Amino acid sequence: MTEALRPRPALNLDNAFYFDALKEGRLVAQQCGDCAEFRHPPVPCCPRCQSFDWDVSDLSDTGELVTYTVLHHPVVPPFEAGYIVGLVEFAEGVRIVMNLEIDEADVSIGMKVEVRPHFYDPDLALPAGFAPGAETCVRSSTETTDSTDDDEKEA
Repeated sequence: MTEALRPRPALNLDNAFYFDALKEGRLVAQQCGDCAEFRHPPVPCCPRCQSFDWDVSDLSDTGELVTYTVLHHPVVPPFEAGYIVGLVEFAEGVRIVMNLEIDEADVSIGMKVEVRPHFYDPDLALPAGFAPGAETCVRSSTETTDSTDDDEKEA
């Protein structure tokens, strides 16, 4: 039987750099080349100054949890009941939606979240939020990995 994979993001010329950086182990965002405004999700034109000039900038690896939800139903493979999706804000002002790989009892709005790219399968790297200093333990899919597995997948 074939294992169900996570849905793939729709890649295009505006966002491919973001997913390529995640595969390289980096968390990045667009930054306007004219007004320096950070933006996410990636778009061709700056919403502040309407410039089409932009650069790729690295983000800090820690953010603050703005809000979250725990999904229980409907559950479809590869997800499991009770996975948590959160909105994390970085010091740069960027907010990114991601899975929180934290036990539900330990999640609270305003908490610091360590964010790092995580390979949910060999071809899909996405940002994931962890409790600061916690080892990599993926809760939001049927496969649990540890940091040793991540190193092998990145090699």
